[in-house]
Amino acid sequence: MPSNHADFESRPIYDPQLSGIIDAAIARIQIDMEQAAPFMAAQVAKWMKGLGQASPQAYFKHPLCFPMLLFPWWLESSLGRSPDAAFQTDLVCSTVSGYYYIRLIDNLMDGHATVELGLLPALSFFHTRFQMAYQRYFDYHHPFWALFREMWFRSAEVTMKDASLADLDREQFVQLAANKTCAALIPVAAVCYRYERPDLIEPWSQFLDLFGCWHQMWNDLFTWLRDVRNQTRTYFLSEAERLKRPGELVTEWVNREGLNWGSQVLEAWMRELVAASKELGSEELVTYLNSRSAMLQQQRARLAGNLERMMSVLETPVQL
Repeated sequence: MPSNHADFESRPIYDPQLSGIIDAAIARIQIDMEQAAPFMAAQVAKWMKGLGQASPQAYFKHPLCFPMLLFPWWLESSLGRSPDAAFQTDLVCSTVSGYYYIRLIDNLMDGHATVELGLLPALSFFHTRFQMAYQRYFDYHHPFWALFREMWFRSAEVTMKDASLADLDREQFVQLAANKTCAALIPVAAVCYRYERPDLIEPWSQFLDLFGCWHQMWNDLFTWLRDVRNQTRTYFLSEAERLKRPGELVTEWVNREGLNWGSQVLEAWMRELVAASKELGSEELVTYLNSRSAMLQQQRARLAGNLERMMSVLETPVQL
């Protein structure tokens, strides 16, 4: 998650009530771990803080973060009711725990782990907290659990598949990106089932799949230099290898056409997202997408400026 975009920090994306719920939910997770496993809690707390931002709360509320905590809130608000604070707190506790569970595994699978190997026992805590939140709302035979299993197992499957690929084309990227964030449908489906609106699951699922593609492509485009340095395989860099000229550096390709190409892909998907969001009946979601679209243009201009400086360095003759 990017942490170097200070000019976006002050954008008011999170409703004050939801912001308070997120703060309380994360504090609850930390307190519960401290009470259950104090040694583990101390080690995990350092890891959580090391992921970026001043605190875990700020990490999840960053304007450029994948908005997994916002989707269920927007959905419940769109149903013509004030969101149930207790229910939303349980959803946040579950989603945050599920995120940490996946992030621990992803860091190890990506080969970028630091302390994660020693934290693997914490997976039991995070998985339990992820699943148990729903047990008070849905009995064992409720159809929610079939969807829960499908999304959770699909998330595990795509994590393994992603690690096995050495190159990505557009079709593979779309399939992987859509499924890599498929667990975000679980809390959204919980809202649908709790208020007896299972008809909304499919359109929200389609939206989340597309947003997962957009968000991953956005990440690939604006972190391409870090990915080159870390030798991280992405769809954007796979396209660079296919499209750059013989002997051309990736930096040169990005400056020549890669930035424009990636931006056009993002803009096309954003137009689809805005159209789809209007069918979901959430004005807050539409406002959010318009905000991200504006941010995209700012980020594109900033990256273009950085590329110009990088190219000037590459073109400067070496003095012998």
